[in-house]
Amino acid sequence: MKSYMKSGFVAAMQQPFAVIALFLYQMGWGALLYKLVQSVLVPLMHRFPGGGQPKQAMQLFLAEGQFQLLKTDLSHSYLWWLAALLGARMLLTPMLNACVYYSLTHRHQNAGYRFFKGIKELTIPFLITYLVRIALSLLPLVWLFPKAQTIFSHTASYDEAVLQLLPWLLGLLCYGFLLNLLFMYVQFAIAARIGIISTLITFFRHSLPIIGLALLILLVSGLLAGITVTATYIWAGLVALIIYQLFPLFNMFLQMWAITSQYQLWTVKMNK
Repeated sequence: MKSYMKSGFVAAMQQPFAVIALFLYQMGWGALLYKLVQSVLVPLMHRFPGGGQPKQAMQLFLAEGQFQLLKTDLSHSYLWWLAALLGARMLLTPMLNACVYYSLTHRHQNAGYRFFKGIKELTIPFLITYLVRIALSLLPLVWLFPKAQTIFSHTASYDEAVLQLLPWLLGLLCYGFLLNLLFMYVQFAIAARIGIISTLITFFRHSLPIIGLALLILLVSGLLAGITVTATYIWAGLVALIIYQLFPLFNMFLQMWAITSQYQLWTVKMNK
């Protein structure tokens, strides 16, 4: 594990263009969502009754909001915006994944060139892979929603219902984690133009070290992120501000490290 983490760290250090591009994408996406939420909440909060207002004022506020949502087309523009943003996200995510995975598998090419070359070469197969992964991720909800309705209808309180649902939610989380690892290896195969079937066989044969490496990277990344956040409280002032501003870039590097470490493991196992 240590060798894969070390070689993955070195490989991640060799991908500065991809890390910075992903950081700028996340920053731009966050700013866009912030502006959208701000445009909705700020006018709403101006009408929100203060603490000194009578109880009837809150009831009137809620009744007015319910009327505007259900009886008018006020929410339509916001729903269209959300649908457009979701569609853009579903298109941009596989494009960026294509850039990253092509960059990993074609390190002999120029950093900027191979990053954008991935868009041309891999966008379509990565888009199909992304849609399949979303469908498989949502598939358990077909069974979980009726289960949740049954639990809520047969329990006396929400706390008790949540406790009964907790094991199923944890199972869904583990399922998503494993699915993400599986499709990471599928994307390695697509980017390197190696058979997907042989990659799937390799994944299932070596699933224990693959999962162990992923958990170890996740633990180390969490510890490093925790240390970084703690440092902002210890060193207040300019140092804390600099650390806080660089933290999203640091977090993006950790995500790249998780991918490159798995890529190093995949490369070794596929060559055996």
